[in-house]
Amino acid sequence: MISQMPKNSRYEMKFVCYDIYYHEILNWIKLHKSLWEKEYDSRLVNNVYFDTHDFDSYKDNIYGESQRTKVRYRWYGNFKKPSLGSLELKHKRNIFGWKKRFTIKDFYFPSDLNWKQIVSLFYKNISMEGQIWLNKCSVPTIINQYLRRYFITSDKKIRLTLDTNYSIYDQRYSNKPNLEKIFLKQPILILEIKFDREIRKNAMHMFKDIPIRASKNSKYIYSIRSVVGV
Repeated sequence: MISQMPKNSRYEMKFVCYDIYYHEILNWIKLHKSLWEKEYDSRLVNNVYFDTHDFDSYKDNIYGESQRTKVRYRWYGNFKKPSLGSLELKHKRNIFGWKKRFTIKDFYFPSDLNWKQIVSLFYKNISMEGQIWLNKCSVPTIINQYLRRYFITSDKKIRLTLDTNYSIYDQRYSNKPNLEKIFLKQPILILEIKFDREIRKNAMHMFKDIPIRASKNSKYIYSIRSVVGV
């Protein structure tokens, strides 16, 4: 079940390369005619991804299903400092995507709760639609963390994020969140450009000169492939 696609659904252009190109990409951002401005201060982004025991969300992406959804919990900041976060349903229909967020009240990640208790707490704080997806995808698979920089065009219509310091923490065999034993730290850079679908043609034309190639990158797919080896 995927809810009706909203009019403000987004199109995303994604680019992946090694982080040795970081300064080249940053220079491209500073000199681009779009006149990028800093939108927010840089911050660490943390995500727990939930799937089925058979990795159905992963398979939907790999097999190119036109309608698919990922379930994740996101919070910001250092692992050592507990923070409030939200559960997200990240919907995708063909090339367009949108999110639904549910704030989880009175819960700070990380916590001393085990995964079963955490999922139960999430369930009590979300809508029926969220509960349906969490019932389906209730198995924590990985946590990833990266440092994100935020930019926006002067007309506020196009956003750009630049992610570095990418780390993966395997959760498949942990009763409680594993935030100590890092599985992999990858020297990659992920750039994403996001805009509403109504301006897709004009927006895509603006970024033909970007010095790296577009990629069908999914952080979740990349992370699962890294830990499972498929």
